Amino acid sequence: MPRPQPLAQVLAKDATLSAWSERQRLEARLTAAVRSHLPRPVGAQLRAVAADARCLELVTGAGAVAATVRQRLPDLLAALRREGWDFTELRVRVQVRGTAGAAVKSTGNQRDASGAAPLFDLAGRLPDGPLRRSLARWSRRARGR
Repeated sequence: MPRPQPLAQVLAKDATLSAWSERQRLEARLTAAVRSHLPRPVGAQLRAVAADARCLELVTGAGAVAATVRQRLPDLLAALRREGWDFTELRVRVQVRGTAGAAVKSTGNQRDASGAAPLFDLAGRLPDGPLRRSLARWSRRARGR
C-alpha cells in the first residue's frame, strides 16, 4: 500500500490541479493587494476572481460596494501599477449569492391565556376603567367564554 502524500505534493504533481492551485494563489495575492488600497469595510466584501494579461475582474455581493469601488478605480489602478501589477483595465461585477436555507417565517407575537395569566390577575386588582374592561374582555376571549 502506498504511503499517503501531503496534499501540496498531490497538487504539484497533477497539471490541472497545479494550475488551479496557482490561480487560487494569484487571486489571493491580487485580492490582498486590492484590499490594501480600499477602506476595510469595502475591501472585506471584494475579491479578485479573474486576471488576464491586461484586465483584472473584481467581484462583490453588493451593488453599493461595487459603486464605491467603481468611483475609486483610477486610484486603485494607479496603486496596483505602483506595486508592479500591470493591468490596463479593472472591472467590477456584482454577484449576488442565494441564501443557504429557506427564509424562516417568524411567528407573530401570539398571546394566549397561559402566558397572560399575570395580566388577567392584574385586571382583577385594577380599579374600574377602560384598561380593566379591555383586559377582562381579552381574558374571556382567550379562555373561550
